Amino acid sequence: MPQDESARTMRIDIHPDFFGESLARKKQDAAFLGQSHDSTSVVARARSWRMSADYERLLQSIYDGVLITDLKGRILDFNDRAVDFFLCPEAELYGRHVIGLISGADESLMDAIRRNLENHRHTLIEAHCVRRDKTMFPAEIAVNRIDLDGEGQLCFFIRDITVRKKEQAALEAAIAKLEEHDRSRTMFVSNVSHELRTPLTSMIYAVSNLLKGVCGPVPERVRRYLEILDGDSRRLLNTVNDILDLRKIESNTLTLAKTRVPLGRLVKRSVDSLFVQAERKMLKLSVSDCGGNWFVDCDPLKMERVVLNVVGNAIKFTPEGGVVDVVIDEHPYRPGHVRIICVDNGIGIPAEALPRVTERYFTVGEQPSGCGLGLAISKEIVEMHGGAISIASPPPGCEKGTAVTITLPTAAPPTVLLVDDDRSVLSLLQEQVRSRGYGVITAETGMEALEKISAFRPDLVVLDLVLPGMDGTEVVLKMRSEKELARIPVIVVTGAGVSRAKAEILAGFSIPALAKPWQEDDLIDKIENAFLG
Repeated sequence: MPQDESARTMRIDIHPDFFGESLARKKQDAAFLGQSHDSTSVVARARSWRMSADYERLLQSIYDGVLITDLKGRILDFNDRAVDFFLCPEAELYGRHVIGLISGADESLMDAIRRNLENHRHTLIEAHCVRRDKTMFPAEIAVNRIDLDGEGQLCFFIRDITVRKKEQAALEAAIAKLEEHDRSRTMFVSNVSHELRTPLTSMIYAVSNLLKGVCGPVPERVRRYLEILDGDSRRLLNTVNDILDLRKIESNTLTLAKTRVPLGRLVKRSVDSLFVQAERKMLKLSVSDCGGNWFVDCDPLKMERVVLNVVGNAIKFTPEGGVVDVVIDEHPYRPGHVRIICVDNGIGIPAEALPRVTERYFTVGEQPSGCGLGLAISKEIVEMHGGAISIASPPPGCEKGTAVTITLPTAAPPTVLLVDDDRSVLSLLQEQVRSRGYGVITAETGMEALEKISAFRPDLVVLDLVLPGMDGTEVVLKMRSEKELARIPVIVVTGAGVSRAKAEILAGFSIPALAKPWQEDDLIDKIENAFLG
């Protein structure tokens, strides 16, 4: 019997005894239908109360059926509404026990009511009431204590809730039907999205290889078409992924595969894939990181899609010859946070639409472009990373355009273990890696490298293959054989004359190689790509 303490109401649900299975139920039915008893004194008490015109008017004016009983539950008086409810002559109601009118009730109900009233609480019962012809109707019964003659009585207010129950059942059926339709829709969208994603991924892979010249030199005109195909395929794949992520967000099953990544590289890599789209509209697209080295703890694939959505929208809604600038800088008012700001001089967003642009399925304009998911899902993903998205249109100090600001908390720089037995090479590596904001530890032998990997758990290892004692290949094999070390990415530095066997080992583990002498940009590219995946 759950209690609502704030309303001081005890609620009781009684399961109806539809089949009259209990012996007590059968005895109560027999009594209700005609067992003789002396009700003369009961009728006399009721008539004495009804001598008051106010009492009679009040009793008959109440919308609910009213039963007044003594403290044991014997019926003393009632209104006409109660007579109509139970289809019972007045003479048969006087002196009857109230539990004979409630299907499934027994004396424990009266005990509960009396205990509850002693604690000055109301009692609300939901049950099925029994008419004289043994039919039933669902009822809500409120019980209070009154005192009409100094002896104390119970007042049962009975409300027929047949219509409410029918409407509730119809509503529940409608909800169940809608839920079934929603499950079917979700399953259909999910299946279609998966069916689209597989060929799109293959198409992007094939086009990417063609652009790399895997099948030979690509004529400039063909390259142009391939670049368009590559860009459009990636945008379509991005939309498919948005739909799949929306389903996960709605079911609270979206997860993040977080790792610390260089934010500048992540943003630039994302924007680079949009340059062809910008060139088709003759837009000036630029990216600047203001010389900072910021790292964030994020899911790189999902954060790249956020950047693609935001910058892609800017390109879409900026007229030919316009400008789209992407700037990464330190947040001026929130220490420990970095901003990605995308500013365009496009058509902007109407003031009345601005508060809704991050809502799911919301689109702007009479002939909207897109499905209205990109910004909504981007907002969800950014907030899952502890960040925020804000939109201004026009940007401060501008007459038109839009500025979208993504704010993210920064993370501590990843640590890189540099391994080389040549101290001059090691010094050069340290200088180049530290200049990009990474933490650095060093080792000069394979054995020392393994000791420091176990002790410090670096985020990346840059490893010379030729080392005294244990060489770089052995270090790689030992790392990959230990579960806790196997996931640490490795970049090997190679000179001339690497044996075929070692080369095959490295290729088997998909370990990127950097040839001596290297260019600093090549080293940083490999490091940043290792973190971005």
